[in-house]
Amino acid sequence: MKEIFLFLSSTKTNVSKFVGLFTKSKTTHSALCLNGKFDYMYTFGRKTLKPFPAGFVHENVRKNMLAVQGKCYCEVYRLEIEDENYQSLLAEIEKYEAEIEKYKYALLGAAFCWFGIKKTFKYKRFCSQFVANLLHDGAKIELPRHTSLMRPKDFLTLPNIELVYSGTIQELGEKVDSGELVFKRFDD
Repeated sequence: MKEIFLFLSSTKTNVSKFVGLFTKSKTTHSALCLNGKFDYMYTFGRKTLKPFPAGFVHENVRKNMLAVQGKCYCEVYRLEIEDENYQSLLAEIEKYEAEIEKYKYALLGAAFCWFGIKKTFKYKRFCSQFVANLLHDGAKIELPRHTSLMRPKDFLTLPNIELVYSGTIQELGEKVDSGELVFKRFDD
């Protein structure tokens, strides 16, 4: 078995506030972490501190956008998956990595999601759709909705999902760095 983590958060950006207003959810952003250090998470979001350009990015709770938003709320959920599904997940991530420059943020896709319209684009994703794609296509996890309709709160309905942290983004990094919050290592 392998351990993976869903990182859900809300920031004080206008985009996050707007999404939160419509979804009425405590979290508005999602990312996938494989190592439990939260220093290399996969998602779709801002590439700089400005809203655009946005696309496929790697986030770190200690740097860039998340460090600036350190006082903001986040939740971390653990999922365990079979070894072969973990390998499939890695292969799915590699597909995105191979064409990273082509991927853009799907602002229109997020709007379709809000209206409950299934719509996919070849090289565009929004954060929860991307995480849903990785979980469904890579880790072979059955989802409650079509990947293009997934919102961060929808991940909470997955079987065997376990809340392992809730608090600020900054405190998450501090607790992991100090050893107060330790997750099993599966990559040894």
